[in-house]
Amino acid sequence: MAITLIADPKVLVIPIRECHEPLIDVKQYPELSYGSVPESELTKDDYTKMRKTVFEKLCRVQAALPNGWRLRLYEGFRSLQVQEMLFEQRYQIVCKQYPELDSDQLFYETTRLVSPVKHLDGSLNIPPHNTGAAVDVELITQEGLPVDMGMEAKQWVEVKPELCQTDYKDISPEVQRHRQVLLAAMEAQGFVNYPTEWWHFSYGDRYWAYVKREPYAIYGSII
Repeated sequence: MAITLIADPKVLVIPIRECHEPLIDVKQYPELSYGSVPESELTKDDYTKMRKTVFEKLCRVQAALPNGWRLRLYEGFRSLQVQEMLFEQRYQIVCKQYPELDSDQLFYETTRLVSPVKHLDGSLNIPPHNTGAAVDVELITQEGLPVDMGMEAKQWVEVKPELCQTDYKDISPEVQRHRQVLLAAMEAQGFVNYPTEWWHFSYGDRYWAYVKREPYAIYGSII
C-alpha cells in the first residue's frame, strides 16, 4: 500500500481551525516517562511539551498497555529552528544516498522522515511536531527497559528508512507484535500513525485530519 507522506498536497490542503488549547509539560506530571534530550540541546526546553488533550490520551493509552508496559516519550513539541536543522541534515544524507535524483526528488525523499519548514515553492509549512499534536513514543517495561521494537527511535538517522516503517516485515515476529501492540493502543485513543515512522503518532493535526477524514485540523503552529 502506498504511503501518503506528511507533506503531500492532499494533507497540506486541509484547513486548520486552531482551538487554542494550551501546551502542558510532561516534566510537571508523574504519569508519563520521558527520555533524555533528543536530537540537539536546542530541544531541551521543548521536547516534553504537548497539547493537553494529547497528554490525557497518552495516559489512557498507557493504562491499556499489556505486560505492565509503559510509554516513554522521545519527543513532543519541536521548534521551527530544530525542525529546519533536522530537515537539512536529512536532506544532506539523502543527497549522498541518491546522487541520481534531482532537487525536487531529493526534497520529496527527505519528507519521508522529516517534515519541511518550507515547501519547494518557498511557502511556509506547519510541521506536525510544531503544533504540539505529534509525539514520538516508545515502550518500556516495568523495570524501565526498552521493549524491543527492532531499533530505538533515536536511531532513525542511522538505520535504513525501511526499518523505520511501522509495517516493515524484515524483522522478527516478536518485534512485529510489539509494534502492533503500540499501534493498536494508540489508535484506540484516536491517534494516527505516520507509517514511515513506527514511533510517530498525532492527534489533531493535518495528518490526523487526513487519515480520519475530518474536515479540518484543530491544532496549528506554535511559534
